[in-house]
Amino acid sequence: MSRCDYFLLRRVVFSVLAVAGLLTIEACQHTGSVADEASMSIVNSALQDGLKAVPVAVKRGVDIDPVLAPPLQASSLDSITEQHFIIPVARSGDFTPEKLDEYVQDIIERSRQWDYVSELQIHGHTDSEGSELSNMLLSIRRANVVAERFDELGVEAGLLLIEAHGETLSIADNTTLDGRIANRRIEIVLIGHLGGAADDGDSGEVVVAERLSLGERR
Repeated sequence: MSRCDYFLLRRVVFSVLAVAGLLTIEACQHTGSVADEASMSIVNSALQDGLKAVPVAVKRGVDIDPVLAPPLQASSLDSITEQHFIIPVARSGDFTPEKLDEYVQDIIERSRQWDYVSELQIHGHTDSEGSELSNMLLSIRRANVVAERFDELGVEAGLLLIEAHGETLSIADNTTLDGRIANRRIEIVLIGHLGGAADDGDSGEVVVAERLSLGERR
């Protein structure tokens, strides 16, 4: 495991344990400690179940042009754009490859209209069914599935930022079926400069992908 992989993975695992009340982190420090052996077993189990950082190797074949943002000038700060894409999910990160490719490739194509992309954030969300810890782990798995596909299709891993939120950022009422379905989602945020004619009213646009239909709902 590379140093970059280690620190990203440690950040994710620490977030999970903090939600569960099992981790103590002192202010302004990047260290933490688990309460007991049982807490440590949660970390080990999570690692064995497939929690991993996105590979840092650059894939070739698909190019977001230009991929990296140039240094920002003071006059350009107002032109930074965020564009949001919502990918609803029906089960715990259970994407069909064909459907996921449609969503990911559409976002890549849209990004090619930009002057540059400085960051591509991947936010995993769940409904409130189950425990906070299990939902945090579920949101990590969902986000990782999508991040790995971006990486496999050639987006530089250095642009990808995974954030797991579990059930903490609901957008609908979890007491209803429709609300829970809406809350089970991946949110993609493109950050950079849209530029040119494409910058006319598209800033902050939210694009909702077609809901996945994968059989039994979670």
